Amino acid sequence: MELKVQNHRWLVNKLGRGDDFLVAFHGYGQDSSWFENIEELLGDKYTILAIDLAYHGTQADLPKSIVFDKGYALEWLAEIMALNNNSKLGFIGYSIGARVALSIASWFPETISEIYLFAPDGMPVSRTYKLLTGTWLGAKLFRGFIKKPGFAFGLIGLGKTTKILPKKVAEFFRNEISTPNKRQQLFDTWMTYRKALPNYSILAKQMKDKHLPITCILGKQDRVIPLKTTRSFAMKSLPGIELIELELGHNLLSDKGMRLLNEYWQ
Repeated sequence: MELKVQNHRWLVNKLGRGDDFLVAFHGYGQDSSWFENIEELLGDKYTILAIDLAYHGTQADLPKSIVFDKGYALEWLAEIMALNNNSKLGFIGYSIGARVALSIASWFPETISEIYLFAPDGMPVSRTYKLLTGTWLGAKLFRGFIKKPGFAFGLIGLGKTTKILPKKVAEFFRNEISTPNKRQQLFDTWMTYRKALPNYSILAKQMKDKHLPITCILGKQDRVIPLKTTRSFAMKSLPGIELIELELGHNLLSDKGMRLLNEYWQ
């Protein structure tokens, strides 16, 4: 399956066989195949439309000019809604994919039936992210790091030395920017989704007025999306959110993660 938005093609990995539709967004550096594990858990109830983020998987060659803002998302969502006979949709989002899902939900809350968040990025949105993608100077500095990453490596090393960054987190970040291609992918992805910033007051109102259920799954040992910070923000910004905490790190879509979730929901 595919969506056509403006002159762009978005391929859809269709999973499950249920009557209700869930649109699934993976995390940074992954692709839609990461949701194949969740098909066994939710596939009887839902049809899951797993879609690669820009510059990932089947979308690796998208034009660099795309900005996934409210206007683009409206056209994108209309294509998805047509597949579901214009009925409401649910969302699953993992890491940065969760932030994209929350953004779409806050732009078009009446179209969303439920949301599942796995280790969500954007609770809260990083000040560094806003600086690097939302300001002219920040974007210029960000672009420069593709060819000259020394400053970024230095900050990671400093964070590791001072123990601001745990060793595993420092290694994770260093790996994510270890080659020019990886740095280009990071720049392109962050800039394309720079407008995807959730409006939590709209989501909270929708939860209260329309009973929009939001479930957030967190890893107790997650060093990328810190448990305490995310939990605190979620409870404050989205009263009534269901929080599930698993004995895992960041990879919540693993076989073990699905097994633990299955046990939790039984």
